[in-house]
Amino acid sequence: MMKNSMNQFALVILSVLLFSSCAKVKEDAIQDTEMITASAMIDMNYEIDFSSGIEQAAQNNSYHPLIPPQTSTPPACAEITMETADGGGFPRTITVDYGTGCEMNGFTRSGKLIITLSDYLMNPGCEMTVARENYTVNDWSSFGTVVFVNESTDDDSPIWSRSVSNMRFTNPLGIVYTSSGTRTVSQTEGFGNADLEDNVYEISAGTHQLSKDNGQSLSISILSPVVKAFSCDYISAGVMHVEGELLNGNIDYGDGACDNSAVYTHHNGLTFNLNL
Repeated sequence: MMKNSMNQFALVILSVLLFSSCAKVKEDAIQDTEMITASAMIDMNYEIDFSSGIEQAAQNNSYHPLIPPQTSTPPACAEITMETADGGGFPRTITVDYGTGCEMNGFTRSGKLIITLSDYLMNPGCEMTVARENYTVNDWSSFGTVVFVNESTDDDSPIWSRSVSNMRFTNPLGIVYTSSGTRTVSQTEGFGNADLEDNVYEISAGTHQLSKDNGQSLSISILSPVVKAFSCDYISAGVMHVEGELLNGNIDYGDGACDNSAVYTHHNGLTFNLNL
């Protein structure tokens, strides 16, 4: 009788432990799913940075020495100013002030982007930094500086390195993420003319580390080139591999359609839809 009672007690304890363990795994999985969404949102922010830098360089006679400035009318809610070195040369600093809220290119932004160029953007060796001041995109705030360096060796293959160290992002719920790493960005279409709308860029290499304020982390690498057309607000193709404590899978941005959707596929075949 005593033996049966002990066995029943052990089964109860084991059931409680298994239930607690499963609940913990489920909780961690949900938290890691949040990390996937954060990773995709942060990569989109970096692409917005690059597009903003290109656009402002083109509009402020800082894109290419042989291409005249582009003419476009910024939204009334954005104030754009430029400071140059003595004589109008480089470095040049372009500040885009979105105020307390400004809808532009499908995103609502506030605060300032501060873009500094050491030379014409398309000249090899040019360093472009994009810094943020009280800056938000769709209620995601960010603090830090992204550095782009033109590493092109010929005019037909423009290429940049992108580096970031301890960039901090805060989502609308107040959760803080820190991002560090490098990427290789190349222009694959549209070079050699003044029309930015036909420009297409690919991220072909590099690794980023993303960490959450509770200690969770992800490593994000390029599985197949990630494509961002200047004319599209979103990443439209390519696959990134993400790996963390529980995660091991891929974020697929599609086959070229310009939309805000992506799909995460876990190594066991389970999928999770992302809306950016």
